[in-house]
Amino acid sequence: MSNTAGFKQLHVAVVGGGIGGLSAALSMRRAGHRVDVFERRGFDVEVGASISCAANGSVHLADWGIDVEAMSPVALMKLTMRDWETGEIQGVYDLSDYEREWGRVYYMLHRQDMHKVLLEAAIAQEGEGIPCKIHNNSPCDTIDLETNTITFLNGKTVQADLIIGADGIRSVVREQIGVKPDIKTSPQTCYRCNVLTKDIKALGLVKHSYEPAIQFWGGSEGRNGRSKYYKIVMAPCSSGEVVSFYCFMPTEMTNHREEGFTFKEVPVTDILQGRYSDLDPECLALLQNSKDRMPWRLYVHQPYTHWVNKRVALLGDAAHPMMPHQSQGACQAIEDAGALGIIFSAKYPEFTRDVEAGLRLYQAIRKPRATRVQEASARATENVGERIGFTSIEVQDELLRPKTGNLTVREMNEYRMHDHVAAEVAKIRKTKEMPQELAHL
Repeated sequence: MSNTAGFKQLHVAVVGGGIGGLSAALSMRRAGHRVDVFERRGFDVEVGASISCAANGSVHLADWGIDVEAMSPVALMKLTMRDWETGEIQGVYDLSDYEREWGRVYYMLHRQDMHKVLLEAAIAQEGEGIPCKIHNNSPCDTIDLETNTITFLNGKTVQADLIIGADGIRSVVREQIGVKPDIKTSPQTCYRCNVLTKDIKALGLVKHSYEPAIQFWGGSEGRNGRSKYYKIVMAPCSSGEVVSFYCFMPTEMTNHREEGFTFKEVPVTDILQGRYSDLDPECLALLQNSKDRMPWRLYVHQPYTHWVNKRVALLGDAAHPMMPHQSQGACQAIEDAGALGIIFSAKYPEFTRDVEAGLRLYQAIRKPRATRVQEASARATENVGERIGFTSIEVQDELLRPKTGNLTVREMNEYRMHDHVAAEVAKIRKTKEMPQELAHL
């Protein structure tokens, strides 16, 4: 593998057309490759919930020429920690200098808005690279690792130079590359719902609900015996027109037991279980006027032994499913996609001619960092004080104080992936040049 070898355009097959899959498609398109995306369903069932994109994610969106403003974002100004019962503020992480310090805005987006813009960019005739092709209703069945051929449940097959498994937490690709996940049902479950800002105003409900902030209730042991698994995360999205809620509770409190991808809307009584009767009345009033109430079962996955096998790689939730308590799931999938686009770019053409070597580098670059976020997300399940941002402030309540070794905004945002890849490639190239150098001795 010589660094003087010419760039080779690859045919890339992406299994999964969610946020991670479309990010991978865009990244590889911009790198000069031909990309097909295979999604198991149509896009009309995309879940309507908020999604955050911090600077470590938006830096890659900028690299791909994505107009985040087209996603109807809200620029976040703070993270607020509130008491479950009173709504009293227990801690604030100020984000007003975030853009000045990190060069990017901390965005809150509606998932459907984000997906729509990524999809349009992937297939657009305009923009760098060959437009991606989208194939809906194409669930993956098997992958032949020797021929790099995907067989779909509809009987069709496709052969590719590189296969990216972005097919989520129930990944088929993961199984095909020999990963045997250690999965346990989480002690915590969740319901997602939305409240329209116009309804909040019309009903005279609390105004701070649509402030540009992520606000948290609960998430730690209550002194009255309330479980730490009771927690609410609230944030505005869709240009502030929608206020999105994630409502957590102990798993044993839920009425929802089904598996699958789509569910019927649940009544608000399914959410208002157990200690929700003690909830801050202002927050409770918001939930009582919610819509789009959907269950979300949560699972705890231990880090996987590997993400790659031959010319197949995992990405996003297929590679590192994590609890949602660091709001980093989308950003980590975007980072995965960014790494693939950098490694298989014209800057490092040797990997376009040795895909397996490129994927080994991808795993070496991404797995340690994503695993650290995965582990930090598990810790934040037990204590909201472990959440990025809150780990950098002083809180009076000792139950909310994070342990040492926590994840910080600085650690996430100071990271420079282009520099990381360049340093690792330099080591690889030097190792391969050494035998020639020794021959002259």
